[in-house]
Amino acid sequence: MLLQRLKTTLATTLAVTLLSTVTSAEEVPIFDGKSINNWNVKPTENTDGHWKVEDGVIIAENINEKGSVLWTDREFTNYELELEYQTPSDYYDTGVMLRGDGHQVQIGISGSLKKDMTGCIYAPKDKRGSYPAQTDKIAKVHHVGQWNHLRIVLKDKRIQTFLNGEAFVDYTGIAINDKGPIGLQLHAGHHMLIRFRNLKLKEL
Repeated sequence: MLLQRLKTTLATTLAVTLLSTVTSAEEVPIFDGKSINNWNVKPTENTDGHWKVEDGVIIAENINEKGSVLWTDREFTNYELELEYQTPSDYYDTGVMLRGDGHQVQIGISGSLKKDMTGCIYAPKDKRGSYPAQTDKIAKVHHVGQWNHLRIVLKDKRIQTFLNGEAFVDYTGIAINDKGPIGLQLHAGHHMLIRFRNLKLKEL
């Protein structure tokens, strides 16, 4: 009888622990599929025609080749972000700014390295090179011109990226901000058209 009670107690404790782990991530609505009301662009940036929403898709285009970043109004610390993006088949250079300026998950061609660095970490502030976390899976996993699924997990200083379900990089930052907004970047210097959809964020 005592053994049975112990087993029941352990099972209950395990269930409660697992439930609390699952529910510890709270989903935060950051994109309603209709507008970018919860987002902003710095007033100093020339953003004529850069950002708009059509049919549940955020469309970014810099016809004037000047860059900008679309920032969330809210600041975040630890989170899991999922989104889908579509790039054209020619030049594109965008990415996700993690906690304000400083650390970014690259999407597309690196302006400095002149090659696709999608899913890698751009963090020159860490002084480990511009891209301190890289992977050799990009050519195999990244589907240029199609919709791709990007997942980013940021916990304290640890950054993990996953592209189309494939684990990409696992990197611990140094000079990463403790808190900041999330940004979608449209790089300057080239005419680019980028699309984002199905943005989902869970605070950890």
